[in-house]
Amino acid sequence: MRLFRLFFSLFFLLVASLGPLHAQVEAPAAANKRLFDRTVDELNFRTMETVYDKSFTRNKFPVTLRSHKARKEFDGFSGNANLKKLFLNYNDVSERFKNRFGKGRTDLAEFEKQLNTLLIDKNFEFFIRVLPRDERVALIRSLQRSIKQASAQFNASEDPNPEDVAVDEAAVPPADIDAIPSTTTVAEDPTPQPEPEVGTLRPAGGPTVRPVDVSVHHDWVDYLALLLSAISTLLLFHIIANVLPDLRARLDGLAEELEERQPNGTRPNKRAANSLPQDRYGDEDDPE
Repeated sequence: MRLFRLFFSLFFLLVASLGPLHAQVEAPAAANKRLFDRTVDELNFRTMETVYDKSFTRNKFPVTLRSHKARKEFDGFSGNANLKKLFLNYNDVSERFKNRFGKGRTDLAEFEKQLNTLLIDKNFEFFIRVLPRDERVALIRSLQRSIKQASAQFNASEDPNPEDVAVDEAAVPPADIDAIPSTTTVAEDPTPQPEPEVGTLRPAGGPTVRPVDVSVHHDWVDYLALLLSAISTLLLFHIIANVLPDLRARLDGLAEELEERQPNGTRPNKRAANSLPQDRYGDEDDPE
């Protein structure tokens, strides 16, 4: 019995010592994958929150909807079925970005690359097109800061050498993330806002033109610059056509007034404006 207890104690100590070692070996990759999924959820939540708050000025996107499942069960769209379908479709499309990391390369460079691809995806650009230009720029910069914060938490202890990555990069299969959302048409926002209509989601791999490129939105800075340019042109024309001729006439009148005030003997002979002075060199050379 004592021998059995001795063997059981040794076996327990062996398992207890190998357990943390095994956890240390698998922890970095698993932790990086969880960090990637959590960052994707955060990026998707902030994107949907910004678009939702812009569409509904009186309602706010709940802060508890930070997971795909919670956002899928959300039904606060004031009866707008088309807008709800648009949010659900983008929620499913953005969730597939989690499959981009964890297969193949799992280093820091790949981590940042796959997160940044979410910000240039056509579905993302179409989803935020209802926002004004300055708000779109502010949202993208905010998401970029979140990506940098997540990259700072990345555990790069198992990253390969850059030379090995350059050699094996061609052999790594691409991630399976061909997200083609279903087509849906969404009407205008429920609140009376001068926002463009929400159209149809474009497939990620389709050759169609981005909806953002269809029309260019100008803000108040562009119109102010145009107004200032027009005012400057009018002022220049006014100076050339009115101010300069009047100033020249005043100068001519002042010159004539000064000539009249001088005595007759000292008054210079007035000549034409375009005539040259008379040549009198021959008279000065003549002794008579």
